[in-house]
Amino acid sequence: MAVVLVLFLAALLGFTAHAAGLCAVKAVSEVLTTRRAYMLASFAKAVLWIMAAMVFVLWLMPGHPASEIFAPTFASVLGGFAFGVGAALNGGCAVSTVTRLGSGEMRMLLTVAGIAVAIAIIDGGWLTASPSAVPPLQPISIGGGGLGFAAALLSAWAAWEAVSLWRKRDPACGFVEGLLHHRWRLSLAAAVIGLANVGIALVAGHWAYTGTLRETIGWRIAGRMGPSWLQVALFAALMAGVVISAVLRKSCVWRCRPKRVWLRNFAGGMLMGFGIVMVPGGNDGLLLDAIPSLSPHAIPAFAALLAGVAAVLWLSPFFSDVKNVRCEGDICRDG
Repeated sequence: MAVVLVLFLAALLGFTAHAAGLCAVKAVSEVLTTRRAYMLASFAKAVLWIMAAMVFVLWLMPGHPASEIFAPTFASVLGGFAFGVGAALNGGCAVSTVTRLGSGEMRMLLTVAGIAVAIAIIDGGWLTASPSAVPPLQPISIGGGGLGFAAALLSAWAAWEAVSLWRKRDPACGFVEGLLHHRWRLSLAAAVIGLANVGIALVAGHWAYTGTLRETIGWRIAGRMGPSWLQVALFAALMAGVVISAVLRKSCVWRCRPKRVWLRNFAGGMLMGFGIVMVPGGNDGLLLDAIPSLSPHAIPAFAALLAGVAAVLWLSPFFSDVKNVRCEGDICRDG
């Protein structure tokens, strides 16, 4: 039953990411074109939901395995910037690469291939040293009164946010109709993604699909331990959730005729792959694991990632197919 539940939660993650149209590249584009940051705010809310749930996990289960904590380094910041540049060239970050692939954009397979090639170059030893070969730090320990204060503060925020979500629901459509066929509110998506991610972590450990991809490549070329069958199943469930959402919203269109511009996806994927190794982790790992775990490297790396996206969108907008993003009433649509 635990395995069935965790696979459902992975599918829910994919469904929600597609239903809300979440993407770090779109978030930066929204800021640059409208001077608003609804999508970036939803990322922060997802982090807070994860922290609110995890603080109770730590309270009830003090021995729960902690996430790896890394020190901030020049390599992690450079890796974040490289990932951001690659995501902008690709037209989507790690999350939206999956959602666009599930919607029928076959060129995203070139993105995945580029990520795999870059990981293979570093993990296979073609570069002299792995930039992420920095030993993890000891996890940050919060106990006693500090844990209680954090629990109270985060619980108050979660309760206020839950009430706000209920009050701002769309009365024009039914509950099920809205969830299955309409674009989701960003705040609702943040809550679902945050809580689903914690549920997965409790059963399957801290997980991000970019980490599974790296473990798979390392297993094949470097002889390291590969991903477990559950990690592979989680990725399959994630993709299934994306496809189901795309079908229900009639946005699943098969686009498979190769074009020269698709080479940009491969190049972007390679930069994203370098970033995944150097940070370590993509934007999914940073947002859903490293930042909520208070890893010192996470905020500088994510800020560099956003800067990399902004550099491409601002200096060379021709090289990205993400143009205008309109967010109104906590709902974002492509312009």
